[in-house]
Amino acid sequence: GMFEIIRNLLDPPALKLTVKPGLMTLLDLALYRSVEGELTASVCAAHALLQVWLDLKHQAQEVLQSHDTFFARHCYEAACDATEKLSTDRFALTANLSDVDHSTNTTASFLSSAALLSGHISIVESISDTGRRTPNLQRRRDYWETARLICPDHIWADDVFLTGQRLIRLLTKEIPNTTRIRSVQTLVNLVQQDLKMRLHHFRMATEANAVVLKRLYLVKCELRAPFRAYLEAHQMVQRAPSLDLVDEYIMESSSSNKNINHKRHNTATGGAVLKDSKELQKLLESPELIEALQIEEVLEGLEEKMAQGIFIFTELARLLDYKKAKLKVISGILEDEELPLLQDLLKRLRCCLCRKISPETSTGIRPLLLDLQGISRDEVIACKSLEKKQVISFDESSLQECIKTFLRQLQKITTLCQTRHTFICDQQRRSSFDAPASLVKECNKLDCELWEAYCLDWFDLVKRQRNLSGDFDTLSEEIRRAEMESSIRAAPSNSLGLVRERLERLKKDRDLRWKVLQEMIEDICTREMNWKVELQEPEDCIVLELPSTSVLGLLGLTLKMAGEQLPIG
Repeated sequence: GMFEIIRNLLDPPALKLTVKPGLMTLLDLALYRSVEGELTASVCAAHALLQVWLDLKHQAQEVLQSHDTFFARHCYEAACDATEKLSTDRFALTANLSDVDHSTNTTASFLSSAALLSGHISIVESISDTGRRTPNLQRRRDYWETARLICPDHIWADDVFLTGQRLIRLLTKEIPNTTRIRSVQTLVNLVQQDLKMRLHHFRMATEANAVVLKRLYLVKCELRAPFRAYLEAHQMVQRAPSLDLVDEYIMESSSSNKNINHKRHNTATGGAVLKDSKELQKLLESPELIEALQIEEVLEGLEEKMAQGIFIFTELARLLDYKKAKLKVISGILEDEELPLLQDLLKRLRCCLCRKISPETSTGIRPLLLDLQGISRDEVIACKSLEKKQVISFDESSLQECIKTFLRQLQKITTLCQTRHTFICDQQRRSSFDAPASLVKECNKLDCELWEAYCLDWFDLVKRQRNLSGDFDTLSEEIRRAEMESSIRAAPSNSLGLVRERLERLKKDRDLRWKVLQEMIEDICTREMNWKVELQEPEDCIVLELPSTSVLGLLGLTLKMAGEQLPIG
């Protein structure tokens, strides 16, 4: 017994790890622990910088509860962006893929997209479609790696510093010249003093640890490249039909050529194909599916009509942003308390109906529809805006009030455009800018009653469609498998042979990637962490989804104590 203990201490047994989503969490944590002592300065500076950003965010939230100032809103949004940059790993942006059914050109893929309906249920969609930083509903099957920062690296440090520099520069330009509000002055002090000092300390600390951070970045790249390549190949094998199913149909096809009663066998095969086709047709003719798709078609038409009505306002907002023009208080038309609301609305309109999708823009109007429902894009801000009611069940009277408020604000913008010297282009020289007459003419054509009717009809149809989408995930998988089996059974023998060759190539490609992954992971673990690792290949039937772990990340505990929402992990 003593001999076994000594041998295990000198030559410990290999740690067995199964390759699946979540493996990078374990390896990143081990990699960070191996160099934790060398990163003390950077980690302490990151915690101090994060605490200042959180203080700025909470202070801005308090200001917005009493005084809805434009500067406080900018501080809040900047703090949200900076906190996200500090606490997330940039590698996760390219690792987390959407559901595989969304990328296939089948009826099942169209059904899966139809299941993610507009309105409340569309929160699970991307930021480009909803304008939300973090979706309320995060599915583990959509993630291969957690977005929580576990092991810092050189790229993360540079990104945090450059983002902080840019945000501080923007906030400095928005600082009011004079303020008598004590809470606003606290915001000014945080921006001008604490943030600049902590960001400078962070830069000095990361430069001192630059050699270690650059090495960590290279090692993380070495770990992730073969891991993601293997999971992609494994996912392709899972999506493809099984070899046993193809072999079964090949044997049926070959036996038909040798069978004396050839006509009878062809009749039986044709009957099987007909049976598969009927089963597929039965699934496609599901009453709930047909009604949901019909509603989706009507919703697209209503969205298009609503977009046509407010498109000119989005163009006006983009023009004002290009000219760097801002609203100013005009006695009798625009009061001081209304100014932040209209500035915020113009910012929201600027990001809707754009030609290209980006993290801040959308080609549709769904971010605006979320605002009208009272769903905040960020945490709850108790201020006088379209987001002031954070509720999931929105009654019709509240919805109508939000729509009327939105339309009154659009009419206010039209009135301001008809007034001369409404917009200020240069804060120093106080030069004015007037909206073009053509835009003003088109803004006057908005039919508020018709737009409100379209919007109410849209929300009623969304509620109906949402009630129909309960079992769409199961139905989507059944349709996908039925389409696959029907197409394979109806294929001729030579096509089945080509299908089998392709499946064999997929498995060979996965096996080659497995060998590369196994060699690289075991070598890196031995070299960097002094770990003896034995990788195990996952089964074909295993579901690729991110498991739940207790790892909060480098800054997770601070965020959790501050009441912030952590990414899935």
